[in-house]
This record gives sequence, structure tokens and C-alpha cells, in this order.
Amino acid sequence: MDDYLRLTIYGTATVMAAYALKSILYAPNLDSIPAIGPSGVFSSYIGAYRYLVRGKDMIQEGHEKYRVFRVPLIHRWDVIISGRELVEDLRAAKEEELSIREAFNEILQTNITMGPNILGNPYHISVTRVGMTKNLDARFDEVRDEIICTFDDHLKVEGNEWKAIPAQATVMQVICRTGNRLFVGLPLCRNVDYLNLNFDFTISVVMAAQMINILPGFLRPILGPWMSPLPKYLRRANQHLGVLVTERLQMEEEQGNAYPGRPNDLISWLLDIAEGEERTVPALVQRILVINFGAVHTSANTFTHALFNLAAFPASVPEMREEVDRIVKEEGWSKVSVAKMHKVDSFLRESQRYSGNSITSMGRKVVKPGGFTFSDGTTVPEGCFVNVAVGPTHNNPDVYENPDEFDAFRFYRMRTEDEEESLRYQFSATNLDYLSWGPWEARMSWSILCIDEPQNDACSHPG
Repeated sequence: MDDYLRLTIYGTATVMAAYALKSILYAPNLDSIPAIGPSGVFSSYIGAYRYLVRGKDMIQEGHEKYRVFRVPLIHRWDVIISGRELVEDLRAAKEEELSIREAFNEILQTNITMGPNILGNPYHISVTRVGMTKNLDARFDEVRDEIICTFDDHLKVEGNEWKAIPAQATVMQVICRTGNRLFVGLPLCRNVDYLNLNFDFTISVVMAAQMINILPGFLRPILGPWMSPLPKYLRRANQHLGVLVTERLQMEEEQGNAYPGRPNDLISWLLDIAEGEERTVPALVQRILVINFGAVHTSANTFTHALFNLAAFPASVPEMREEVDRIVKEEGWSKVSVAKMHKVDSFLRESQRYSGNSITSMGRKVVKPGGFTFSDGTTVPEGCFVNVAVGPTHNNPDVYENPDEFDAFRFYRMRTEDEEESLRYQFSATNLDYLSWGPWEARMSWSILCIDEPQNDACSHPG
């Protein structure tokens, strides 16, 4: 037998044995929660494959049969809940009971793939949430400029000719360049290697996390660091960001944080909060890399869905164009004027409801000793993962009229009919009946969808 083939067979057998050993020795007891698909130690892997290719159907099947059920993944079972009461239980649970931080850490093995300080001191969350929101209006013209330039660079359309382009890849370029115009500014936001670095890092982290999650828990801290892509990408990121961050730290040290001409960007927003070891070049470069990880792919998925839905349901386009043209003519382009485009906002929200980025949402890990008990009496053991079924929530006929139809102005009508609660129907708002989380995607997709058609004279290339 060929040595390579023998090694492949032995390696596959070893991995499968590790899966089985982990399932037997380390998995919480979920016998009281009904399973969708086979639930045996080995047969559950058939169900895991089915979930990989037909997950949406399995979630729907579980929802129709139960309020709480479980589905198999390669390395664990996930508990899925549906119904407003149970979603409210999950929403109201304390971090010490159902932990979003622990769930995120285990799914992406953050301590290993991104560094223990990321979740240990997640100050970057408030930086992006507050800093970007507060300064987006001041930077709006730059954001719009970068969107126009990116489309101009990648589309290169002449006249009214048709041209085929890869939608997802092009949108990722738009999102990454636009985000980094805010984060690090020109010219770095247009550096091809820097952009590719951010794309590659995201894919590498996800792949490494999946490999690490296969391992039994006691082996993860031993073998995990060898699989982590972080050292490689930190070195690569430092080649682009190291000098820039060093200069900014020196300026802060010499002149404080209010010196004339201080850039209004992510580096400054980080420096406004960072303390101790976080105010070092490696730590700041790491934060910028991680923030790009969180921003690029989820935002790109959101906008790509919106783009495809524009093509699939073009009847709504004239009304949205009329709204945008009218508001821009009256008020120009700004964060405030964009916020008044309620029909566009409704289209984006409906796109998320109809298409979405995921079949589950609000992932939590049970960390309460003895498990977490929902209001219906179901107890999920400690160590389990709990998610909410998105599809059944977003297609609930008791909440949404004709839920299987794409209705671009569904939420626009809701805002008009319920003016006192109008804000709860805007794109970035969430509630028990709408689980598409992500205010960053809301802001980025908003900006991109509302930008006018690219014009060469609007693109401000440096130099």
C-alpha cells in the first residue's frame, strides 16, 4: 500500500476515534432533549453531515416538532430553542448563566487564535460601538468617497454595457476598503496586500478553530498554539501598521491626545481607552486585525444578500431611488440624511429577515453549575451551547403577514403605522421577533447601498 494512502487511512481513523472518545467522555448528557437526526455515538456523524448541507430544513423540522431540540455538529451537539418566551429567557439570562463570551471563545477558540487579551479585555467593542458611531458623521464624506472609488476600481463599466463580476468578492473589497478608510485612512486602506491580509486572517482563524475544536479539551492548550495563525498574521500586519502605530504612540507621548491635526481614526479611538500593555505596538496592531475580522465578512454577507435581493425583486428600486434623490437634493449626503431614508432602511431589514446571515442566532454557552432551566422547565446542562432558530422566528405568520414573500417596504409600513415605536423597526434594531444582530453591518450596508452611482471625478486617489 502506498505510504501516503496508509497515512491518510490511519490519520482518518485516529481522528474518528478522537471524535468518538470526546463524544463519550466529554459531552454533556442531553438525553432528555429530543434530537433531530440520528443520535448515536457514530450515527450522529451522519446527522452532522446532513446538518452541514441541509441545516435549514433540520431547524424547521425541529421547530415544527418541539420548542427545544438538538442538532449534531461534528464536535458537539447544539441545543436550539424557538418561541418568544424562550428567546426572552435567553436574552434576560446573566453572563454568569448563559455566556456569550464563552460561546464566542470556544467556537473560534479566541484565546488561541486571536490572543487571550481579546476577550480578557474587550475594550475594542466599546471603541467601535461608540467611537465609530460618534465620528461617522464627521468622516461620512470620506466613507462615501471610498465606496465610489472602490466600485469604480473594480467595476470599470463603460456606458451601459453588461459585465459579470464576482459579487461576494467585490463586496468584500468594498467593505474592507471602506472600513479601513475609517480605521487607518489613506493610502493603507487601498494597499492590496493589507486588504488580502485581512481576508486571509479571517479564513485562517475559522479553519484553525475548527481543527482545535476537534481535539479533546486537555489537548487544546498543548496542540492549539501550533495551529494558531495569529503569530504569522501579526508579523504580516506589523509590516503595514507597525511604523504608523509607532508614530502615533510617539505623538501621544510627546503632545498628549489633543494635539493639532490628530487623526480621527480607529488608532486614535483605541488610544483614547487603551491602558498599560494595550498601549504597545503589538497589542494595537492585534486589535486592528481582530476588528477587521469582525467587520469584513459579516458586513459583506449582509450587503451581498441585499444586492441579490435588489436583482431578484427590482419593483422596489424606483421608490427607493426617488426617496434617496429627494432627500439628497434637499439635505445632501450625511449620516443624518441617510437616517431619513426609511424605505431603503426597510429594504435592508427585510433582506435580512428574508435571507439572513445564519440559520441560528444569539449563541450562548451554559456556564451555570447544574445547568440553565428555561421557563418551560427544560434544563440544558452546563457546557452545552444554546442557539435560537432564526428561520422560524423570521417567518412567523403571527408576526409577519405573508412571511414567505419578500416585501421590501414591510417595515416602512410598520414604522408609519406605529410612529411611537418606529425606531424598533429600523434596520439595526433587534427584538424577540427579529434576530439579525449587528449594528456594524447596519451602518456599513446603509452607507454602501445609499451611495450614488460611481463617477470618476468623485474619486480622490492620493498623490
